[in-house]
Amino acid sequence: MGVERWSKQKKPLRIMRVEMVSIDEILPHEHIIEEEIESFCASLERKGVFFRPILLDKKTHVVLDGHHRVEGLRRLGAKSIPAVLIDYANDDEMEVHTWYPIVWEDRDKVVSVLEGDAKVEHMGESEALTTVNDGSATFCTLPPRDGDVIVITGVHETLLERLMEAFSVEYCDTADMANQIGDKGVLLYRRDPTKEEVIRHAKEGDLLPPKTTRHHLPYRYQDIRVPLSKLF
Repeated sequence: MGVERWSKQKKPLRIMRVEMVSIDEILPHEHIIEEEIESFCASLERKGVFFRPILLDKKTHVVLDGHHRVEGLRRLGAKSIPAVLIDYANDDEMEVHTWYPIVWEDRDKVVSVLEGDAKVEHMGESEALTTVNDGSATFCTLPPRDGDVIVITGVHETLLERLMEAFSVEYCDTADMANQIGDKGVLLYRRDPTKEEVIRHAKEGDLLPPKTTRHHLPYRYQDIRVPLSKLF
């Protein structure tokens, strides 16, 4: 499953308008994790109440937060879903980042699983980060080992599939987590997607791998209590 490790954040509450949006109008931009769908559906049916509005771009109805909630409700037969809509392209408060995969295994063991589908190079940390951030490579391994960072170049989706087939993968919201890993595991650093990429992938139906995007607002919006029966 996509276990998430969040850094501690205290955000002010902002009360936002919540609208009912037809599920048929909603566009995902990344794949989901099947185990999370199953867990969400079981919880929703047990509680009978929907608590957390999804977040959508108001112009395109592309999902910014809530892929698993949307897909779970879709599978249960819901016709609409509560959503907060924002002006994605023009809202400077909305930022798009990524989740960083973490594997709690030896670095060389992780790389050996990926190298059959990738080009593998050794670099210094600064050069490695630049290479990933400019799109020339897919991942690099953190933390460095004796100044050495491994840079991995290949098809993003394929590499993640290999990773999840071989290991239990967690995700963290900051690359600073690498400082806590030591020699107990490896963080795979990747570049942040852009808003334009998010919209393009959604419109083209070319979905990104799970946990590719992490949308950030400097505030939190309110939970709700909508009986499940109201969504059908």
